[in-house]
Amino acid sequence: MSDSDQLVIYQLHIFILGISPMIWRRVKIKSDSTIANLHYVIQITMGWTYSHLHRFIIHGKHYGIAQIGGMWFSDDLEEIKLSDFGWRMRERFLYEYDQA
Repeated sequence: MSDSDQLVIYQLHIFILGISPMIWRRVKIKSDSTIANLHYVIQITMGWTYSHLHRFIIHGKHYGIAQIGGMWFSDDLEEIKLSDFGWRMRERFLYEYDQA
């Protein structure tokens, strides 16, 4: 395994925008996890029930499902690993859930 292929553990600070008091969670996830895995981790951590639409916006690109009956984005969320994004410390991305 080369240095660039080493497993990294990401520590994520997840919080809900626009509410007070702030609701947040801290989770750790392996860099070889997929975006789909991260979706499940967020759902479980926040106590949600997989019952709403969701999407990630990472580096300006959308991953997930946009609207009811809408098309899935072309990327397979089961194949894209978190390590593929080359994240830096304190970098942010957006996860939208219940987009109604």
